[in-house]
Amino acid sequence: MEICDLAKALDAFYEIGKERKECNALVQCFGIKYADIIEAQHISPNDIVEKSQLKGTAYATELRKGIKLAKYVRLDDSGL
Repeated sequence: MEICDLAKALDAFYEIGKERKECNALVQCFGIKYADIIEAQHISPNDIVEKSQLKGTAYATELRKGIKLAKYVRLDDSGL
């Protein structure tokens, strides 16, 4: 998965979060879901956010939180 693909997926998660008024939580869910790919490819959360429509925001912090949580939790995709 390329960084552009990750950015598009992040945008999709963010849009769901915006509808539910849970943007931070959905950005963290993105980090949980894609943590393995992000870490394996050594992609910076800042770079993903900069390639997304969230450019210039502090959502990279929420993304890092999700990546760290990934080793402790599993994402239930049924709600997405």
